[in-house]
Amino acid sequence: MQRVLGRVVSDAQQTYHPRQRYLQSIISHQSLTGTRRVLAAGPPHLHEDRRYQTQTISRQRRNFSGTNIRRAAQQTPSTNEEDSENFWKVPAKQTDFWSAYVSTRPNYSPRFYKYIYDHHTSHSSSFQVCHDVGCGAGQASAELATRFNHVVASELNETHLVVAQERLRRDFDERKVSYRLSKGEDLAQYYSSESADLIVAAEAMVLMDERLALQSFAKLLRPGGTLAFWFYGRPTFADLKLRAKAQRLIDTIMVRNWATVIQKDSGPRRRAGFRRAAEGMSSWLDYVRLDSSTWIDVHRIKWNTYGTLPFFEEEACGFPIKTENRVSGGEKTETIEDPEWWRNDWDVEQLKKYFRVLFPGFKDAVGEDNKEMESIYNELRNVMGTGEAAFTWPVALVLATRK
Repeated sequence: MQRVLGRVVSDAQQTYHPRQRYLQSIISHQSLTGTRRVLAAGPPHLHEDRRYQTQTISRQRRNFSGTNIRRAAQQTPSTNEEDSENFWKVPAKQTDFWSAYVSTRPNYSPRFYKYIYDHHTSHSSSFQVCHDVGCGAGQASAELATRFNHVVASELNETHLVVAQERLRRDFDERKVSYRLSKGEDLAQYYSSESADLIVAAEAMVLMDERLALQSFAKLLRPGGTLAFWFYGRPTFADLKLRAKAQRLIDTIMVRNWATVIQKDSGPRRRAGFRRAAEGMSSWLDYVRLDSSTWIDVHRIKWNTYGTLPFFEEEACGFPIKTENRVSGGEKTETIEDPEWWRNDWDVEQLKKYFRVLFPGFKDAVGEDNKEMESIYNELRNVMGTGEAAFTWPVALVLATRK
């Protein structure tokens, strides 16, 4: 293992204008229009790969129509959906929520993407097609579209997909970014084998059946193509003294919010999903086995392991959590300490904003003016004062090449 310690140039000092325009549009945008537009994969004329052109488009027409997405978006959850793992219920039209949600995410830096691009170029020169699996509001898609000829943004949640389309279309038309409502495990049924150069999954692998997902991704990737998946955890005080005094308060808020959601508001199926996610996060993604018969040049990088990667662990879940390590001896591992990594400067009010939109269920489960939570925020104010504090993030990134 290699351990790196030192101060680096702040991510905020670096520019990447398409991504900045995307983030600025998130902050300033106050209305969504056309949220029932067709969400389908991209036009065939964009791609050089003939198989991708003909087979993909014919499958789109059979399996994914504008009528279907409109019906899905308009449906009211039925009783049997109340225990579904897909329970993000904030409508796309609630623009204040989505603007706050994206503005409080860590800002994936150019240095972070360089790890992915460098890994990819060490095995391939093709930048034709990239899949952003579990795209959320489209943060990674916006960056990837600056490098790849075409990006497919896919999501299990139709609201996320609508939001991603509305946010991304300001800079990228349908020839550049297309959209697919699908689980990551099912993506290969919609696209030709060996049609993708890069597949990324941000914050998504722990929500999937990793064995089925890896099968799907291996089928989609060309030989020499790259798989990159990562997960970031709790905001962590960059300053050692503040971390010693106040990190426990951040953790307390996180635990109490999630405990209410998981232990009181979840049925058996949803709890099983929480268990799978908790064990994956607690394992720092090392539970994902990358078989050497399919994947080569595996590189696992961890940043700021003094932080807590899981959003929820045993205390919040109320059931035992086990960790697994399926890292093989031939894989490269690296641990980096960097207090500037994806740095956010927040005061207590910005922290409250982060928690308010981290998960929609927090507001309903804990209450808007919960006295117990407010007392914790007051304690944070006593420690932090009225100014801002620097926060960094624990992160795990896994890179692998399709054999």
